[in-house]
Amino acid sequence: MNLDEARSQQKQVATALHMLATLLLCALTILVLNLASARAREQDETLQWQRLARHYLVRGDVGESWEAPRALRIASIALEADREMGAILTARSLDDLRTFDSSHFDTAAGLNAEIDCLARAIYYEARSEPFVGQLAVAQVVMNRVRHRSYPDSICGVVFEGSERHTGCQFTFTCDGSIMREARGRAWRRSQLVAQHAFMGFGRDVTRHATHYHTVAVDPYWNDNLVRTRRIGTHIFYRFPTRRERAAGVVRERDA
Repeated sequence: MNLDEARSQQKQVATALHMLATLLLCALTILVLNLASARAREQDETLQWQRLARHYLVRGDVGESWEAPRALRIASIALEADREMGAILTARSLDDLRTFDSSHFDTAAGLNAEIDCLARAIYYEARSEPFVGQLAVAQVVMNRVRHRSYPDSICGVVFEGSERHTGCQFTFTCDGSIMREARGRAWRRSQLVAQHAFMGFGRDVTRHATHYHTVAVDPYWNDNLVRTRRIGTHIFYRFPTRRERAAGVVRERDA
């Protein structure tokens, strides 16, 4: 085999490998899109459940013998790919809604209570902050819910220790602030931020923080935590890793 033949064979092998890689990438892309579509459909149906449950709860149409009306067998509009037209709108049946029953009211009521607790934490702790500052406070609450050291519910996290004169985790729950009614545009905004954080939209701007305090104070407990960043008038912290505890906590600079 001469040099030209060897180069030609290498080029053919490279071309074949390139085509194979392209095919694998296309297959992976299709798989990811299908998974994303399935996830989006599941979220859509869950939101439909929540909206319906809240609607009937607000109207007070829920009785002990409540049964789902036939009208719940509705259709939802979806945007789907089409080879000839590019994209088309199609109506699809939300089959899972046929199983909608009174048990979903308990779920909706629980979700409303959780979002309300989160909104109150935002309102009383950060209503004067811009959006990112309010979102950061909400994310601290959500990070605690996911952490093994804290209650596994939003209301449990927010009101932890509130029954004691000292030891409450969020100041507003034990200093009398909550006696002043949440209202106005600031309250509505807090509710919207709470919904945003509850649904998990956006990245964690706190860098996994579980604690914060205002810049006006320097509490003793922050010595054992890792400072993550400052946002507005709050400074945020997270628990150190094992390696960090062994080496001594080193606070990070502000972002």
